[in-house]
Amino acid sequence: MNKYPPCFPDDFEAKILPAGAREETRPVYRVIKYGTIDRQSFISTYEEIKQKLIPPRKNMDPMDPGLYSTSCNIEYSEAEYALKIFMRHKPKAFIAKGKTEKMCGPSQLTADREKRTDTHVDWWIYQESEPQIYFHEV
Repeated sequence: MNKYPPCFPDDFEAKILPAGAREETRPVYRVIKYGTIDRQSFISTYEEIKQKLIPPRKNMDPMDPGLYSTSCNIEYSEAEYALKIFMRHKPKAFIAKGKTEKMCGPSQLTADREKRTDTHVDWWIYQESEPQIYFHEV
């Protein structure tokens, strides 16, 4: 059975996960912040906050689906921009290329639910999945 991380709200799937999110495989780029392509490199923003790896956002909305996702980009240039920002505080960060493997959880182009024009992808990764096996450093 596909379950989300235990720190997610009990009603996450029913009340927070967007209706347009689908288990699908799409090519993406991911900024690996901590220097190693492992399972920890694919935790959600919410999990990073819970593990005290990053501070909570100001005005954090617990109903924001993006808070519970792992961020990726379809366009390399957008991942490269994010990498430059992350490298200020995480010098071991790099870009990995891979795919949002559908068996690992649903994903959605963020622009499908928000007003934006970039290629950011939200990926809600199941607790017991191994997304890291679908990625390699570029």
